[in-house]
Amino acid sequence: MRLFNRRNLILLLLLAGTVLGLVLWREFGGTLPTIMAARAERGNLTQDFRTNGVVEPAEWREARARFAGRVIAVNAHEGDLVRAGQSLGQLDPRAARAALAQARTQLLDAEQAEASSTGRAALAPLEAQVAAARADVKVAASARRRDQFLLQQKAISRPEFDQAEASYQKAADKLKALEEQERQMRSRTLPLRRRAAEARVEQARVALEEAESRWAETRIPAPMTGTLLVRPPNPGTLINPGDLLAKVGDISRLRVRAYIDQPDFPALRVGSAVRITSTGFPGVSWKGHVERVSAQLSTIGKRVVGEALCSIDNGHDPLPVNSNVDLTFTSREMRNVLLVPVDAVFQTDNHNVVYLLRGGRLYEQRVKVGASNADSIVVLSGLKAGDVVLDDLTLQPKPGMRVRPRLVTP
Repeated sequence: MRLFNRRNLILLLLLAGTVLGLVLWREFGGTLPTIMAARAERGNLTQDFRTNGVVEPAEWREARARFAGRVIAVNAHEGDLVRAGQSLGQLDPRAARAALAQARTQLLDAEQAEASSTGRAALAPLEAQVAAARADVKVAASARRRDQFLLQQKAISRPEFDQAEASYQKAADKLKALEEQERQMRSRTLPLRRRAAEARVEQARVALEEAESRWAETRIPAPMTGTLLVRPPNPGTLINPGDLLAKVGDISRLRVRAYIDQPDFPALRVGSAVRITSTGFPGVSWKGHVERVSAQLSTIGKRVVGEALCSIDNGHDPLPVNSNVDLTFTSREMRNVLLVPVDAVFQTDNHNVVYLLRGGRLYEQRVKVGASNADSIVVLSGLKAGDVVLDDLTLQPKPGMRVRPRLVTP
């Protein structure tokens, strides 16, 4: 009986040791998962966004057709240095030459009409009529005085005198009407004729200037001094009003026309820093800043974008004009904030939580977070600097889980 009890006691001790070993092995054995962890630290958070753009000269001008025609010659090629006014090509000048001759003739006719309609020539016919009417009145007055004397002498009858009186009155009324007409012409008609004639002359001069400009533009003059970026179309090409004939720019100073998607556009500010890269220059970047921001959005394909003009402040290699580049904008910077990796924050039951690592175990900790970028997120409350948190998306964490941490340093 004693032996049986001793045997049972030994078996019981062996069983307890086995269970204890299993528990210890489970708690402290080599099967603990190794997880990545990070330390909450204070630092600066920079928010960036990326987009694309096109390189262009900071100053450039286009020459566009103002009338239809045909290209008959090209005098320059892309990349040539040209002077302002230099002929880049030639349009068929025949229609412009005919329009110039017609405009010169019309101006001459208008000037001649102005001279004849506003000088003494305009008044001469009326002045002659007034002079003749005055002479008629003088003759009629003399005849009336004579007949009045004869009537007093009873040498003529009353009806004969009344006829002379009527002739005088008719001549006087005619003179009065002509003098009023002359006064009206001097005070109103002639000034109106003068202004109308002057307006026709001015109109003819404007038409002549337009014809001279059209004649000059048949030479396709360079709009500025610089590098020819787009040359005139090939000879024989028919062009319409508004078609691009040439483009000249100063490539010594370049800028980028960037296209900013609508969600990022409000964060853009004049003076904001920008980093410029190009697939054609691997490992090279250029610094710049925002010079101007468009006042409205536009649609490009399926994108709703705003435009920003960005300077290129420095760089070892010149970017080709019209090349596509990538731009990274700094929209916001927060200093001395508590940061953890973005992957360290989980959402549980509509709450943001992190898993604190203490004594080899994970503990769920609710936190309040703020701004973030692609790498880090600001923790507003729930953590303090130096706390170690889980930063491992491969693990399904549970509160109280034992883990073997490997601290990741930024």
